[in-house]
Amino acid sequence: MQKISFIIHGLHFNKHKIKADLEKMLDGEFKLSFYETTTNREAEDLSEKSILNGTDYIIAVGGDGTLSEVINGVMRVHKAKRRNLIVGLLAAGSGNDFARTMNLTKNIFDLYNLIRNNKTILIDIGKLEFKTMSGEDSTRYFDNIADVGLGAEVAKRVNDGNKTYGPNFAFFSATILGFLNYKRKRVKIESSIFNWEGNILILCLANGKYFGSGLGIAPHAKVNDGKLAVTLAGDISLIDYLKNLIRIRKCIQINHPHVIYKEVESCLIKPVGAECLIEADGEMIGKIPLKVSILPHEIKFLSSIEL
Repeated sequence: MQKISFIIHGLHFNKHKIKADLEKMLDGEFKLSFYETTTNREAEDLSEKSILNGTDYIIAVGGDGTLSEVINGVMRVHKAKRRNLIVGLLAAGSGNDFARTMNLTKNIFDLYNLIRNNKTILIDIGKLEFKTMSGEDSTRYFDNIADVGLGAEVAKRVNDGNKTYGPNFAFFSATILGFLNYKRKRVKIESSIFNWEGNILILCLANGKYFGSGLGIAPHAKVNDGKLAVTLAGDISLIDYLKNLIRIRKCIQINHPHVIYKEVESCLIKPVGAECLIEADGEMIGKIPLKVSILPHEIKFLSSIEL
């Protein structure tokens, strides 16, 4: 009998019902294990232990942050020991941006069908090598989007605040405040495809298409093409952003002289002057210099999308 390990965000208000519904749907066909997080990044440890204990599936129950921790836990294990592992997501979070790209829902029956019908694809994973806020070298992985500049400060503001009026309002208000207060940083980008230096509002390195609770920042991103989709916004005003917000939400490229879309396999981002922060999958993680690379077809993931 195959084993499924569910990693559940411990603060999810509906976690007991979700667990009961999963047991009702899957128990008897699979051996189920449930783990609830109690601290930040605990999902990394739980995922690693589940793999070493021989699980066949790891399903994150939560949002982008929970999935990101699961991915980082999976990446701790040598690829040879997780070759047949399948990772999945029950989109029970607030933003659910990677779920948008992967066409996933919070419906347990949809998850059941993906498992029963073996609907999987091999997805790329991004690798970040950077400096922590204390200046130490660090490595982290991302499944969705990493960015430099305003995005890190928005993520921090959202995570430190509350989402009483929902995630869309939380991100929108944090972005507006960010535009009003953020001082653009000068960076240098080096890659085999293109080189660039200038002041940035935001520089996104994308595997998925969406971030910030439904903002389609990288329409050209594909999760299995072995490339990072780069979206660079330089001299963009708040008015420019508001004028193009509908296009961004529809995941359509913006025609603006200071917005650049590229694709790279890796790149190096260096500061030119002031400190510039990094965000990955909704969490502020450190500061540049930053080396970003893509690991093609790294993880087998539950999804029915056709790419």
